Amino acid sequence: MGSADRIGFSWIVTERDDSAVLSPAGDLDLASMEEFRNGLTQAMACMRPPLVVVDLEGVAFCDSSGLNTLIWAANAVEAAGGRLRLTGLQPRVTRLLRLTGLDKRFVVCETTGGS
Repeated sequence: MGSADRIGFSWIVTERDDSAVLSPAGDLDLASMEEFRNGLTQAMACMRPPLVVVDLEGVAFCDSSGLNTLIWAANAVEAAGGRLRLTGLQPRVTRLLRLTGLDKRFVVCETTGGS
């Protein structure tokens, strides 16, 4: 966990009903990319096929590397026959998704619970 401490980024995976919820905290950028992928891998391992909810409530900043990681995450989950949803988006992250047109790429839910 040493690298996570150094970059100020962490994550936790919790299982909720029929989904695995990945909750990252910190900036989603080049420095945290690998750590985020580790979290996603653990979330995907929870279920077959995986329904992964990425709760971005603890992420205030996301750059192009972070966006690429989210796209990679969606592709990886879908390749495994699952689905990926985003929730808890902060205003800056929501704006970034809209500006890049990626708001159409992701399923965004208001809450982590339910459908």
